[in-house]
Amino acid sequence: MKIAFCTPFKPLTHPRISGDVTIAEDLATFLQNQGHEIWIVPQLSTRYIWKRPRNWGHVYATMQLVKENIQNEKPDVWFTYHSYYKAPDILGTMAAREQIPYAIFAPSHAPKRKKDWSTKPGYYLNKKALQHATHIFANKQRDLEGLSHIVPPSHLTFIPPGIRTDIFTRNETLRAEKRTAWNATDSIVVLTIAMLRKGTKSEGVEHVITACRDLAYQGHDIKLIIAGDGVMRPYLEEVAHKLLPNRHIFLGIVPSKELPALYSSCDIFAFPGINEGLGMVYLEAQSCGLPVVAWDHDGAPQVVNNGTTGIITPSYDNNAFSQAIGKLAASPDLRTAMGAAATKHTATKHNIRQNYAQLDAKLRAIAQQ
Repeated sequence: MKIAFCTPFKPLTHPRISGDVTIAEDLATFLQNQGHEIWIVPQLSTRYIWKRPRNWGHVYATMQLVKENIQNEKPDVWFTYHSYYKAPDILGTMAAREQIPYAIFAPSHAPKRKKDWSTKPGYYLNKKALQHATHIFANKQRDLEGLSHIVPPSHLTFIPPGIRTDIFTRNETLRAEKRTAWNATDSIVVLTIAMLRKGTKSEGVEHVITACRDLAYQGHDIKLIIAGDGVMRPYLEEVAHKLLPNRHIFLGIVPSKELPALYSSCDIFAFPGINEGLGMVYLEAQSCGLPVVAWDHDGAPQVVNNGTTGIITPSYDNNAFSQAIGKLAASPDLRTAMGAAATKHTATKHNIRQNYAQLDAKLRAIAQQ
């Protein structure tokens, strides 16, 4: 089956590692492994496209190119990853008009966006895409309610988020070597991973630094490892130097292939997850046997079993957050038990091969129809 694979928000080749790019890459790889021919649609970023008239010439040219391609060699299915008011899918609606079965994975529908003139055009462009879709796949529980208002139940399927659990496995080989290099052989190593950009990501990392400072004051031998980079790194380095001197290391960007070894070398994964729609890092950490500490803010509770695979604390309750990390830091047995449960949880509930099998079956069905 030939599948046209479209990413209106970020291209598969986007240089900045993020959950969106990871999910899109995993989807494309999975579909290829199922024997499908994947045609990567020419990239057309639609982010706030109605605000950028200078780009409309490029939009028109790309649409004409894509239209010629699908008319010359019609794909069996048009598959779009992610469409929402900021980056609505406009190429998929064109494919639908060419009578190509049209599927969207991980879209959202937010009626409140039609009330604001700055987002209203994106709202209606996204709504048009959703209503043209043959089938929609949601991977976030929070999106189901909004989508159900404009999509018939028969056209909507929930697919739990999944990762390559065969790749994200615990690796003890490099653990001792890394911890020695970090001067943390006997320390409790707390890991956090985020793009250090302005906003909620860097805010979350700052909360982790503050929590580790509190635990260090209480006598815990804490070492904080921070992976990720961005414009806020100098500021966060200054905060960490002030609050957690000689107990932190900034690694910068860690390549995806090195992440399993990084997770395996640490003891606890902590990140609040402010406005985190899903949080693939929570799944990756758990798959590698790390208990997770996060807030009850949006996506984390969807993928972390509170009290079993990690601890979910009230949002913006810094005391509860630091106490949860401290509880795990004080108990090797609890870390081991939660880590083992976390690995089992991801293997049974968030295995990409199992979860996406339903996606593959549905795509084949709509292509046949």
